[in-house]
Amino acid sequence: MKEKSLKDKTVSGLSWSVLDKLLQNAFVFVAGILLARLIDKEGYGLMGVLAIFVGLANILHESGFSSAIIRKKNITQADYTTVFYLNISIGIFLYLLLFFLAPLISNYYDKPILTDLSRYLFLSFLFNSFAVVQNAKLIKEINYKLITKINAFSVFTSYSVTLLLAYFGFGVWALATQVVLWTFLKVCCLWIFSRWKPSGSFSKESFKDLFAFSSKLVLGSIINSVMVNIPQNILGKFYSLSIGGLYNLAYRNYNSANDVLNGSIYSVSYPILSSIHDDDHRLKYIFRKFIRIKAFVIFPMFMGIILVAQSFMYILGEQWLSAAPILQLLCIGGIFAGLETTNGDILRIKGKSGLILILTIMHAILIFSSICIPFIFGLSYLYYIAGISTTYIIRYIVSSIMSNKLINYSLVELIKDLLPYFGISFICILCGYMLRFAISQPVVLMICQIAFVGALYIGTLYFSKARILREAIEYVTNKRIKK
Repeated sequence: MKEKSLKDKTVSGLSWSVLDKLLQNAFVFVAGILLARLIDKEGYGLMGVLAIFVGLANILHESGFSSAIIRKKNITQADYTTVFYLNISIGIFLYLLLFFLAPLISNYYDKPILTDLSRYLFLSFLFNSFAVVQNAKLIKEINYKLITKINAFSVFTSYSVTLLLAYFGFGVWALATQVVLWTFLKVCCLWIFSRWKPSGSFSKESFKDLFAFSSKLVLGSIINSVMVNIPQNILGKFYSLSIGGLYNLAYRNYNSANDVLNGSIYSVSYPILSSIHDDDHRLKYIFRKFIRIKAFVIFPMFMGIILVAQSFMYILGEQWLSAAPILQLLCIGGIFAGLETTNGDILRIKGKSGLILILTIMHAILIFSSICIPFIFGLSYLYYIAGISTTYIIRYIVSSIMSNKLINYSLVELIKDLLPYFGISFICILCGYMLRFAISQPVVLMICQIAFVGALYIGTLYFSKARILREAIEYVTNKRIKK
């Protein structure tokens, strides 16, 4: 792939990916405000305790084969078809297994509603198993234009139905319907518009080839899923479903921001970096470009959310004010979690799935420690969440050491890539914080802080002639991006 072609694909893919995440999360944001006023904390808590089962099932039926498909250069129809049949088989098996385990889940949390609710919600991963290959194929081709259209339709329709159900008093069932309907619509659209259909039969050779890479990834993904979702289960079981609901709402809002900032970049960076994984010089150059892009958006956005969290929860309703410190702690860890995913890209494309597994196991041990310490000393649940955020900082440091050695990326280069954006963001946030001494009304304060900090950040980068900002402006105004 030539440099110009690579740059064009990167810019086009990133633009559509960002648009995809913005459209999705803009509607999720607005719908989330309305839903928070219609559904109580316990409803969110019930969804939170089931998230770990849905997450694990999605990982098990996908089994790391999406990453294997994207990474493999000479992919064949036999490879696609093999993964397709495998995903469906595992998906059906897992749904039946969890269907019969649903009463045990209900008994564990002493909530009878969980039996029927879980069986309904688990349909989402069963539907999803029918389109894992189509989605991975579009990502491999960097066809985010089609992905954006499909996601926009699915999100808009599912949340519209959810809002109607919530308005008419369906409560937690409305939240579950959003997940199931979103998945069902997305799968239908992928089948209609992706233009890929299975042909042939299951291939043992294809399975062995792809499984050699995916096997270690899936174990790491399982551990990751448990680590992401276990806080909601711990809080819901050992504290209360209301506290679990506070965490669930805070995590939903954190995850929406993370999806826009980090997800849109990751979805493009992995296939782009995979295409040049055998050219270390170009790989390092493009890797550093993605690091700077991430720093450019992650530092100001997550710091900004920390700044306005209290005001934002006031908009959702007074019952959610206690979720503000949870959201702030999640965003601190989110800064480092977002930066760490690009390190993971390097480990994956270099075939170091074993290192990823070691990193994930280490992180799991840290998470377990952060769970035990608050219980041993009788500390508030906020210490537990603070401990989880700290583990992401440690994980980022370790993963940086692992990945940077593979491409000869020095600590000095890393600091040069990150420090300018961190420093400017931190100063801008401090200036925005001062506005609270002049404005007392939460909604007005939040709007003024966002506008002031945003303008100050962009203005500072503009007058300091930051290359990332210049290239973004030139692209938007249809000018040629200079090397």
